Amino acid sequence: MMNKNLRLFLLIFIGILIISIGIWIASNIILKNKAENFLATRIPPNISATYSDLTLNIFQGTLTFNEVSVVLKNKIDDKVHTQVAVDKFIIEDISYMDYVFQKEIHIEDIKLKSPIIKYYSHMLSPSKDSVRKSPITLYKPVLIDELSIDNATLHIYDGTKDSISLYGKNITVEIDDILVNRETLQKRLPITFSDYEAEGDSIFLKAGPYENLSSGDFFIKKGKGEFNSLSLQTKYSKTRLSQLISKERDHFNLIIPKITLDGINFGFKNRVLFAGSTSMTIEQPNLKIFRDKTVADDLTRKPLYSEMLRTLPFQLTMEKIAIKNAAIAYTEKVKDDNSGGTINFDNLYANIQNASNTYPKGTRTTLDIKSNFMENTSIAVDWDFDVNNTADTFIFKADIGKLSAEKLNKFTVPNLKVMMEGEVEKTYFTISGDHTRSHVDMKMRYDDFKVSVLNKEGNKKNKFLSAIVNIFIKKESDENSEDFREGSATVSRDKTKSIFNYFWLNTRDGLKSILTGNDKN
Repeated sequence: MMNKNLRLFLLIFIGILIISIGIWIASNIILKNKAENFLATRIPPNISATYSDLTLNIFQGTLTFNEVSVVLKNKIDDKVHTQVAVDKFIIEDISYMDYVFQKEIHIEDIKLKSPIIKYYSHMLSPSKDSVRKSPITLYKPVLIDELSIDNATLHIYDGTKDSISLYGKNITVEIDDILVNRETLQKRLPITFSDYEAEGDSIFLKAGPYENLSSGDFFIKKGKGEFNSLSLQTKYSKTRLSQLISKERDHFNLIIPKITLDGINFGFKNRVLFAGSTSMTIEQPNLKIFRDKTVADDLTRKPLYSEMLRTLPFQLTMEKIAIKNAAIAYTEKVKDDNSGGTINFDNLYANIQNASNTYPKGTRTTLDIKSNFMENTSIAVDWDFDVNNTADTFIFKADIGKLSAEKLNKFTVPNLKVMMEGEVEKTYFTISGDHTRSHVDMKMRYDDFKVSVLNKEGNKKNKFLSAIVNIFIKKESDENSEDFREGSATVSRDKTKSIFNYFWLNTRDGLKSILTGNDKN
């Protein structure tokens, strides 16, 4: 009797097992057929997708597309603008129960192995449809626990002579908890997700017609990012750049060993991009700028930094930016007969707060800067402005330590044909202004200050002109070494020049007021 019951139980169990296996096999085959049908019928005609073969692992519930090729064309002229080649496209553990009972497509993992992506931006012709349409027809929402892209290579071309505008190598990306449905497909970013991480060996970006930006290895994980070996460089030599341009343009060489970011945040709100970070640290940047003033001036209007931030085409929120141990060398060539004069800043540290265009009116962007100027002169700067103030009002305060006038000769002799002697013990000045006018108050303590005007070649003193100039210069700030001479001036901005030219005009006129004893109010 026991044996008969046991045999019946085993028969029922085996029957259920066979039926379950059959259902499992059938469901996977159905899913395979649906995947093939989706590619055949649900992709729009301007997108073509092919693959060498499709394999199904019944027990793992895994679909593997081998040697996948996807081509995207314009709807209006059939020109190809995007090509994607993938070694393997793997879909793991598709939940048939969710598909049947939850009316959704739930996938545990999607893997793209060694994709090569080529995008030809100059070939893209956007659709003229007034109503935004989804690129694919989706009847059920798709949930993906994890999407991973391994060892990707990205090329973006713009159709110019040096046509690569962006190149990325050995890029790996992982995105968690992805949701795609009819609503998300209508948005600028057509998915939602909970977390992401990315890393890569290198990125190259054409920053403009004359500059390239590149980065070595990088990673982004859990809202933190690190980029190593960054550079922004003019791709031509100084001489060649001057030959190519019709209006003056700075020659750049910026090297940054490392940038770190915390609290990275980005996305779209009402179809407008927003991006930001709670803090950014820029380690040991080294910037060399060369300007050839023998090239014609660029007379286009130059906005101040507050206007630049205010008019960005996206929302930027950088709460804190720290610059550590920077070095800056600015060389200006005024005459053809020399290589120009240079001023230097080193050991520069800066803390910048609220570099943003999203804060309410009244919130001030502040810059606290400390540096050495011309090797051993300390300089401290406090600078602030309100991005929302359309008059671009600002306050710029500087505290400058002991400065040997001879140090400035590296710049003034080749460019101004002026040689200075003496020592400035201490200088304070405050510039307050807007995008049109400013006022400078300056005080200085100095000793035995002299100016020599040089000949055209810059190798010999013009005694007559030097004597006349020194008649108008107060040689000492006061007989009492503790006293300061004070001066002030009002300056009109040349809007074809940068903010630093604006500061220079204020500094120059403040110095004139002090050295000649004439206030310009």
